Amino acid sequence: MKELNLVLMTEEEFHIFIESEGSRYAESLCKYKGLQREEALKKAHFETQRLLPHGIKTPFHTFYRCCNWTEDVGTLWIYANEKKKQAFIYQITIFEGYQRKGYGKATLREIEKILRKQKIDTLSLNVFYENQRAYHLYKEMGFKTVSMTMKKEL
Repeated sequence: MKELNLVLMTEEEFHIFIESEGSRYAESLCKYKGLQREEALKKAHFETQRLLPHGIKTPFHTFYRCCNWTEDVGTLWIYANEKKKQAFIYQITIFEGYQRKGYGKATLREIEKILRKQKIDTLSLNVFYENQRAYHLYKEMGFKTVSMTMKKEL
């Protein structure tokens, strides 16, 4: 079992992360939703501004660096509302050189520990169906499919 620490991002790290995340999200919108690059970048920027009007200081949103003992292996963006006892993973990324080495599972285990201490009882996330590797990881970690969007190109 991999050991991993979740370390809160600094404001400087957050700005680097959010710029990278916007590009990554836009790429996903192109790949999985069929959007053109320019449209996807606009949507990614709009969604980021909508979700994070106060940047890193937006209430209920927390940003982590996922670290093994010597280096960063990924990032995590989570929304956790203690009053509603619900949390949502907006983004979890394990960097390419560390994938398939147990860091995804370790990250999920660590955030579950943190959320249990906050008395959160539900953790949700979205995954694109085409991302089967992530889909199977989440199923293995106990996530259940609760809804499904289907699409047909005309």
